[in-house]
Amino acid sequence: MFIEIDEKKLLKLYVNCYGEGDPTVVFESGLGCPHDDWKIVQNRISEHTRTFSYDRAGLGNSDKGDSPRTSLAQVHELHTALNKAKVKAPYIIVAHSIGGYNARLFAGTYPEEVSGIIFLDCSHENQFEDMAKRFSVNELETIKSQLIDAEQTFDELLISAKQIKEIRKKDALRNIPIIVLTADHKGEESAALPQETWLNYQNDLATLSNYSKHIIVEDCGHYIQKDKPQVVIDVIKELINEIK
Repeated sequence: MFIEIDEKKLLKLYVNCYGEGDPTVVFESGLGCPHDDWKIVQNRISEHTRTFSYDRAGLGNSDKGDSPRTSLAQVHELHTALNKAKVKAPYIIVAHSIGGYNARLFAGTYPEEVSGIIFLDCSHENQFEDMAKRFSVNELETIKSQLIDAEQTFDELLISAKQIKEIRKKDALRNIPIIVLTADHKGEESAALPQETWLNYQNDLATLSNYSKHIIVEDCGHYIQKDKPQVVIDVIKELINEIK
């Protein structure tokens, strides 16, 4: 269904709500990815509790949002969509890739509404700045061109990273249970970041909470929810049971 989140701008987001119960599991996709990325996982988790997936502005069936398209702007839109769809907290946010920015900002902005977070090979606040330092101007331009899509430009990603650094000062995740799933990226090659650097980023995400677990998912690419959906289903069910 469509949720109108801004009458003045006529902005509508496409959302999918299934299942009953609490906590509600909210799926947050990676950069440029629609809600369909979660189809297998959402269908299974909906058998146990309420679930919510959606297309961010500019993706899938949703309207295109106005610039700047930063993570904080997306978080406010998500919060409005949840309220208008009458999807009540508490939320477990399951985030993939750049969606991890939104999960952290959501928890920092609305701390009373988040009861757990699962990070799936999620982005780190230092990675884009590190990339800018690591490569020559020409190499960086090539990487930027690969990252630009309907959602965010490279410069907007840098702004989003700064928003994460600011929200991290609140230490909002310290007492929230989190699970970090990291792909071993077997069979994948990244010109942007070495696997060792990526693993260091992932280890750092696990330090955000005193109640964290870090799992390396073997024989898996970046899209864990597609390559190893059962792993994701299992950790969501584990976190649901822990919170209850």
